[in-house]
Amino acid sequence: MLQLLNQEFTFTVDVSNLPCGMNGALYFSAMDRSGGRSHLNPAGAAYGTGYCDAQCPDNAWVNGVANLDNVGACCNEMDIWEANAVATQLTPHACNITGLYECTGADCGSTGVCDKSGCGINPYGVGNHNYYGYHDIVDTTQPFTVVTQFHTDNGKASGTLDQITRLYVQNGKIIQDVNFTLDGQVLDSITNPYCNATAPSFQARGGLAQMGDAIERGMVLIFSIWNDPTGNMTWLDTGNAGPCNVTQGNPSVILREDPGTSVTFSNVKWGDFGTTYSSGPGGYYS
Repeated sequence: MLQLLNQEFTFTVDVSNLPCGMNGALYFSAMDRSGGRSHLNPAGAAYGTGYCDAQCPDNAWVNGVANLDNVGACCNEMDIWEANAVATQLTPHACNITGLYECTGADCGSTGVCDKSGCGINPYGVGNHNYYGYHDIVDTTQPFTVVTQFHTDNGKASGTLDQITRLYVQNGKIIQDVNFTLDGQVLDSITNPYCNATAPSFQARGGLAQMGDAIERGMVLIFSIWNDPTGNMTWLDTGNAGPCNVTQGNPSVILREDPGTSVTFSNVKWGDFGTTYSSGPGGYYS
């Protein structure tokens, strides 16, 4: 279980082989550390039997028990990395419950216990179309390092989460996160004022403070790669979110045009601010 308040989390990723419609994700779930392992179900977390997230999925197994009642498995979710080669998003999703909650009916939906949309930042979505992508400032034709920092109001692990920042390192150069203007203010991170202005559903479920409570208790690290047969992943990389068209993310199109999609994660680290990455002669980009 990772407890990352007043800490940073770092990894290197190669997304060069992830076209439109694919999502190579790295994120945290507030699932039980054992995944509901018991003498009747020895599989546990490694096999996903205790999985939950803020979308409240109807899993075959919920906390290690067969889901005979078709309940949803809800819990706080911190999406560190949802991305392909042309779009990326950093998004906390808060739920007004602790741990895994078995939902039914309206509790599973958009007005239920979890915030489905989150309070996220997508560089393309905030207006910078040349920041992330092939041969852009963060050049997705080659690997790069992603650093996410969880800041508290008192600068200690005992504090309340009030800011999530992001930076990148590529070819020895530190690249600060995209900045943008909102209501006359220049911003470059996820903060309470940003979420107040853009994510009322997130704030209604406790916002950054609630997300921070889940992080303080400890969350499980998850890696995944997936496509989206119902929505073609347009929320990530199409329209205001990215340069892809509405059909490029169709799984049948991906299979035909890019049958060997892949993502590579490596060098996963966490620790005090500034200790998990370094820059070289490339210097600093802002």
